[in-house]
Amino acid sequence: MLSLTQPRLIFFEQDPDVLRRRFSRYLAYATLFALTSVGVAKSATDASPGNADLGPSSHHGRTVKLINYFVDRYHYRNTRLDDALSSTILDRYLRSLDSNRSYFLAQDIDAFEALRYRLDDHLNDYEVEPFFDLFNTYRRRVLERTHFALALLDRPFDFSVDEYYRFDRTEAPWAVDQAELDDLWRRRVKNDYLILKLEGKAHEQIISTLDQRYQQLERRTLQITNQDVFQTLVNAYVSAIEPHTGYFSPRATENFKIRMSLSLEGIGAVLQMQSEFTVVQRVVPGGPAELEGTLRAGDRIIGVGQGADEVIVDVIGWRLDDVVDLIRGPKGSTVRLRISPDPQTGNTDSRILAITRDQIKL
Repeated sequence: MLSLTQPRLIFFEQDPDVLRRRFSRYLAYATLFALTSVGVAKSATDASPGNADLGPSSHHGRTVKLINYFVDRYHYRNTRLDDALSSTILDRYLRSLDSNRSYFLAQDIDAFEALRYRLDDHLNDYEVEPFFDLFNTYRRRVLERTHFALALLDRPFDFSVDEYYRFDRTEAPWAVDQAELDDLWRRRVKNDYLILKLEGKAHEQIISTLDQRYQQLERRTLQITNQDVFQTLVNAYVSAIEPHTGYFSPRATENFKIRMSLSLEGIGAVLQMQSEFTVVQRVVPGGPAELEGTLRAGDRIIGVGQGADEVIVDVIGWRLDDVVDLIRGPKGSTVRLRISPDPQTGNTDSRILAITRDQIKL
């Protein structure tokens, strides 16, 4: 929320001229209210997720230049982008990636120390490549851990050994080497198994649940885009100035506007991810989906098409927000959904629904 007692500066990615005009217009109110620019213009497509290392888009440097400009001229805290701030930025960025110290090795952290008093220089030169290099190391470590965890499920656990697993590792030392991290994850997977065992689940059910859990972690990691990384690094930067300052990517901006307006244009269904499927959690009362009459909680959306005759795109394995982007649309337009019923119903026949989008009050 915006507050009179705690000013908040929120950066939205937008055309530079529009930003300058808006900030000039709102500058007179900056001492009383939050300083906020409104609107969004997506200037480049997010880099596709996958196994390849991620790097910045061409517009990211320009966005950093604008953020530097506004921080220097409009932020109520007159903070210099110097070595001291650089050190805080690095700590915040590492915390945002691996807050529980479960992926990075001590040798990784030692290597990152070379950036501690240099990130300010990179940001002053509008360079974000070092942040992406750090993220790519993080992603490799996460994938190493998921592969290790999945391999552990093929072997029996020894429950006769008296040992424990530490849940909160926010202040724990970083694992010194691969062997220590392997042992940490062996205990973590063993603990995950025991929790499900105490819930009364059978061995086969436990293994299946954990297999899906670790594969989902791997899938989510591979679905991270360069825009996600950029939002994380910029928030590490601006929150280091003060914690109530934030940056919204184009997608986050759109969601913010929806929350502020308490309305959106779509079909009126709350969705969630279950494994690789987009699943209907609930249907919003009075919305288009409820009026259509056949969409049910538990239904899986496996394809989305626009209008009456556009090709239905297979969305199995997609990120939830990408599926939502396809389903949302202007009031009065039509979206077609290919639905696979909840497996618990015993019905395996898919069907296609045509729903006319409308305004949904939240």
